[in-house]
Amino acid sequence: MAVAENNKLKNVNMNTKIEVKELPKMNLAFVSSIGPQNLEIAYSKLVKWATSQGLMNNQTKMLTIYHDSFKDTEANKVRMSASILINQPVADLGEIGLTSIQKGKFIVGNYEIGLNDFEKSWTALFLWMNENGFKKRDEKPFEMYHNNFNEHPERKSVVEFFIPII
Repeated sequence: MAVAENNKLKNVNMNTKIEVKELPKMNLAFVSSIGPQNLEIAYSKLVKWATSQGLMNNQTKMLTIYHDSFKDTEANKVRMSASILINQPVADLGEIGLTSIQKGKFIVGNYEIGLNDFEKSWTALFLWMNENGFKKRDEKPFEMYHNNFNEHPERKSVVEFFIPII
């Protein structure tokens, strides 16, 4: 590993726990978004719908699935899905889609980071994957949020990053 990459990995991982986990299948409701500038709108639609379905509570898990990489696609064209984990059948979907994340092995990085640290955290996690000999499965990486960063005293996100692996 190059020195610059190694330093980047160490800097990001100071408050990071990385592990490999086997996860069950997860069913999701989602709203599509193109570009990070539209993700907040997608989440607003999703939360409004989920609230009307009685799905929002303090245990609700929100996820962003990435269908494109910011490394390969212009940021304003990156396709994402604002998603919510669902554990029950839902009715009246309207513009809400249903999908699932298949069970399997994932590299999981636990972070408490500012909004400007997401890109370098993803980069560090992919570096960790490569350095530890893992290969990405042909499925989409995603983030799972464990807080509302607006309610954090330092406006930080408590988030897990997931990379599906073989």
